[in-house]
Amino acid sequence: MNLYPMRWILPLVFALLLPSLAFSDEHPPLPVNDPLAHFRHEHPRLLLTDDQLAADIAAAATDPFRAQLHARIIAHAEELLSAPPIIHQLIGPRLLEQSRTAVEHIATCAMAYRLTGDMRFADRAKRDMLTVAAFPDWNPSHFLDVAEMSFAVGIGYDWLYRQLTPAERLTIKQALLDKSLVFAATAYGPNPKKDQRVFWVNAEMNWNQVCNGGLLTAALAIGEDEPTLARLVVNGVRASLPRVMARYQPDGAYPEGPGYWSYGTTYNVVILAEMEGVLGTDFGLGAAPDFDRTALYRLAVQGPTGLGFNYADGHAHLEPTPAFAWLAERYHHPAAITESRALLATEIDQKQIKDRFFALNAIWYPNPAEKNSSTSAEHVPLDVHFRGAADIAIFRSAWGDPRAIFVGLKAGDNAANHSHLDLGTFELDADGVRWAEYLGADNYDLPDYFGKMRWTYFRLNNRSQNTITPGNALQDPKAVAPIVAFSDAPDRAFAVADLTAAYPGTAKQILRGVALLDRARILVQDDLSDLHSGLPLHWGMVTAAKITVSANGRTATLTQRGSTLRAAILAPADAVFEVTSTRPPTPEENQNEGTVMLTIETAPAAGDVRLAVLLTPSGPRWPQLPPPVLTPLHDWR
Repeated sequence: MNLYPMRWILPLVFALLLPSLAFSDEHPPLPVNDPLAHFRHEHPRLLLTDDQLAADIAAAATDPFRAQLHARIIAHAEELLSAPPIIHQLIGPRLLEQSRTAVEHIATCAMAYRLTGDMRFADRAKRDMLTVAAFPDWNPSHFLDVAEMSFAVGIGYDWLYRQLTPAERLTIKQALLDKSLVFAATAYGPNPKKDQRVFWVNAEMNWNQVCNGGLLTAALAIGEDEPTLARLVVNGVRASLPRVMARYQPDGAYPEGPGYWSYGTTYNVVILAEMEGVLGTDFGLGAAPDFDRTALYRLAVQGPTGLGFNYADGHAHLEPTPAFAWLAERYHHPAAITESRALLATEIDQKQIKDRFFALNAIWYPNPAEKNSSTSAEHVPLDVHFRGAADIAIFRSAWGDPRAIFVGLKAGDNAANHSHLDLGTFELDADGVRWAEYLGADNYDLPDYFGKMRWTYFRLNNRSQNTITPGNALQDPKAVAPIVAFSDAPDRAFAVADLTAAYPGTAKQILRGVALLDRARILVQDDLSDLHSGLPLHWGMVTAAKITVSANGRTATLTQRGSTLRAAILAPADAVFEVTSTRPPTPEENQNEGTVMLTIETAPAAGDVRLAVLLTPSGPRWPQLPPPVLTPLHDWR
């Protein structure tokens, strides 16, 4: 069964056709012709008013964790006082690193000023705003750079409005107009000119959220002086944002993976929170179907090792975001609140703050859940199926146990934004160790990384994935492989993906099943019908473990950090394990140091073929069980 049923389709259709309609009555829409009808004029108004700040500071007097957070923000601002200035320096086609540095510097130092009244922090933030205001541009050819710089400068202008001189306000406001909002008419106007730089208005991925968020921040920061422009941007965002918010359907998952979930969803939350705070309503956008479930997606994709199920152009170490706490509070998910507090505690304790949005934790602070409410993650299902462009199933042996088993199976649409050719791949944690790894993104500045060269890169194609490959075929980049069966039975939880479309012309049908048996071991089984004559099969699993293969090749022992995982081939009878390199074909690619691949290379006769591998953590906490009886994947129902 699915974690959530499908619902609320009709309201989304109406919202896409008529952006003025709300999805619910929670935040009733304002008059269509005046989205600024209840515009908050006083500064600061973006995300955190002075009254809200005063309440937060007062709350810290009786909340040691909140006080610790405030102290860490101030300490980080102290570190930034001596940081090098922001410079107009592109890396490849991007100014993005400098724009993100501006977000970190300005938001952190401006927040530290508001918490302390110490002008050193305000002066540093002002200096950075004036520096970037003097840039020739904010690199509109890669509009994410403009968007993040707009967010940084808009927040700084609003939060430090009373600390800026009239001349400084004019300079910074003019930069927002000339380097950011100059594109508003092109993006949102009634007769927009064709400009590829603002393609994101009609996009259904993270650029939509980030770029809309940046321009909205800029427009609302100076809205009292430029009300016509602010109306244009607000109405434009209202029309554009539902396109990408529809991608959270039907279960709250994010097609671009957990890493880009943090990026896109953070700016999505910025938009909703700014609209509510400045305009008095989010125009029903926050009630978009299944957006209320996406905090549970973020909860589910993190394994007990702390690493994520990082499909697509993402890395296993998940980016923190205060938006997780906002979502948990807004949509009443106690388990997500508890987890967001745990993640924030870990972040506070780090020697180096890496999250450029860290200061926003003071705004979207995860208040502890009420004592009489359910707060433990055990009340979230152990096994979940998130449907959508990234069709994934996740299973675990327990919540709250750092040594639990965690396994995820990836299916879905290879054409989803940032996807790799990864249909059928799986990731595995057990005993506090990640055993089956997803290598993740490579260097975006490799030649044609997002173009015609993309599938030649080792990390991006199926030859580096924990999947099965007939012959030496690349998966079809346009293939859709659905999960066709799912069960959350306590002793045999499983998912089956139909990979036939991934390898056209190689077999009549290719099914891959992953099962968590007895909450103690994992079966990975592939059934191929009418495999073409002479096609060998490649089975692979990337790991950082040390591997010892038995003399007969039928079993392998993986060891890592004092833990052991045993792999056994259950079928076919003549297959053997090998250990192969994960080194890519070119030196420019990531060399994947510290990893190898446990592989099976077999040349079955044409016809029906089964390849099954049992992965069992070994140790005193795990039971010794006989091998499972293999049954056709068609019968897994």
